[in-house]
Amino acid sequence: MLDETKLFDFIKMMFEKPKEYDAIKQHNKKRHFFMINRFFSIKFPDNANAFNLNGIEGSHVVDSWRMVAGRFKGVPGWIYTKTKKASPSAAKVKDQYIPSDEAVKFYMTKNEIGKREFSEVNCSLSNQEH
Repeated sequence: MLDETKLFDFIKMMFEKPKEYDAIKQHNKKRHFFMINRFFSIKFPDNANAFNLNGIEGSHVVDSWRMVAGRFKGVPGWIYTKTKKASPSAAKVKDQYIPSDEAVKFYMTKNEIGKREFSEVNCSLSNQEH
């Protein structure tokens, strides 16, 4: 049995189980309005933008999307968007800033510090990131 309060169960009812969808209360339809509108905006951006008016009743918008969903035999692939996770090592290298020698000399003269003090500041900043 599908749970109408869970988003992806609700989506499955929209696309594959019209009789169960008709039994859902308006309150639960309104609860899923934002995400349903967001999912359908992938394929139908102009329609989703038109439905995104302030003051429009969310449950009626979801019913409108149900009519669109009736054209499909099952849940289409564009509903389930996949994201690619970045590897942690690539993110670490990308975030690391290595200043040029000219920038280091400018920083040291501006703050009137030597190489030892600069390396201490650099070490303390790198420890704060973790």
